[in-house]
Amino acid sequence: MKKLKTIFAAAALLVATSAFAASGPEKVSPTVKAAFEKNFGGVEHVNWQVSEDFYFATFILNSKETSVAYNDRGELVGTCRAIVATQLPLNVSLALSNKYGAYTVSKTATELTYDGETSYSVTAENGKQILKLKCYGNGSIVIDNKIKK
Repeated sequence: MKKLKTIFAAAALLVATSAFAASGPEKVSPTVKAAFEKNFGGVEHVNWQVSEDFYFATFILNSKETSVAYNDRGELVGTCRAIVATQLPLNVSLALSNKYGAYTVSKTATELTYDGETSYSVTAENGKQILKLKCYGNGSIVIDNKIKK
């Protein structure tokens, strides 16, 4: 389970920075391709990357770069996309404002859905430190990383 979270977190970072390299669709199993077509049929310019037991597809959906992960059985295990901060849920926006009002919060966030739970990665910084925050829809916030300036 931890391995999957690590792999998907890495994929989230790759999506956020648009760094996926296209690999040939011949490496994608027919089961995964069929599941992808069922879920996201009609999208174009799909870039695939295979990582051990997972298949990552990156594509544009509703003008947003989106990444999805499938296991080898063709089951969708997670999604990831970059969003603007104004698209964060109200609970998240209020929690950020209340708890990190003295910080400058990034104008973009990464939305990650995994195991039925959606979280948002946001960066907040002040004159002393940069915080990588993981925010949940209920308004709870966890500091993933602190970097001193």
